[in-house]
Amino acid sequence: MKRGEVLKAVVILQAICLIALTGAVLVKMLPNAFGRGTDVSPPVEDGEGPEVLPGDEAIASVGGKPITRRQLTEELYKQYGDAVLRTLMLREAMGLEAAKKGIKVTQEEIDRELALSAEGYESEERFFTVMEEQLGLRKEQVMEDIRYRLLLEAITAATVTVTDEEARQYIDAHPERFAPRTEYHLRWILTETRRQSNDIVDKLTDGDSFEELAKAYSMDEFTRDTGGDLGFIEAEDPFYDGAMLAEAGLLSIGETAGPIALESGFAVIQLMGAKSTEVLTGGLLLASVRKQLALERAKPMAEMEQELLARHEAVVMK
Repeated sequence: MKRGEVLKAVVILQAICLIALTGAVLVKMLPNAFGRGTDVSPPVEDGEGPEVLPGDEAIASVGGKPITRRQLTEELYKQYGDAVLRTLMLREAMGLEAAKKGIKVTQEEIDRELALSAEGYESEERFFTVMEEQLGLRKEQVMEDIRYRLLLEAITAATVTVTDEEARQYIDAHPERFAPRTEYHLRWILTETRRQSNDIVDKLTDGDSFEELAKAYSMDEFTRDTGGDLGFIEAEDPFYDGAMLAEAGLLSIGETAGPIALESGFAVIQLMGAKSTEVLTGGLLLASVRKQLALERAKPMAEMEQELLARHEAVVMK
């Protein structure tokens, strides 16, 4: 993943980390109402023996010593209970506020936000796969988090008035931010010398697999094990050599080019795919920019969350 995508991934992970905890904890916590006690009772056989209370059943053992569901529940509650409780309260407050103000998040908005979140991945399905592998989040949980984030943004943006004229002036002043972008899905094999790169080109000409050659010869330890896969890279990405991206723009899908002289060595590249990002126009563009400007002028999200909890009389009773 390129550096720009790494930064984006960090932001995404921070944004959905809390819901990851929520999902994991609630599954274990709610059925047992955060029960107390860690006593273990032996199983009941043929109606005899002490009754096993809900939560006392063993779910694992170490050295023959059982670990109960109640123990797990208590540990999860101690570590994450306050954060999960605040999330539940905040979501309830957001729902009340949205209903009061007539604020809704449309499926179209959710789909656009998903597309933005999945930029830098091969596809939306790959994005969902990474979220599940790295955070244990199912697709439904990711989509629910997107919906709540958009709802909080909409509630916050509604506190500031931005006119269409202000939005148009912003668009005119920053046309580069709203132009379509081309992205290339590239693989590369990075070598130290031109001769090594030429040898790679010869092997490709003889029919060798680009992926296998990358695993065997590429100096880039970050992409070597994945066959040199760089993912999708914007045509104007400043983190990558302009000459390499210019070469990529001349290739057809599946074609290779090289050697290409870089500061770090020499590269042979292969174009795996290309796409142009869809841009908003007309009313959708104006609405998007109005929201962006409103969020920049509004109070910080954390402050808005506290205000919502206070406005709807959120109280912790424990």
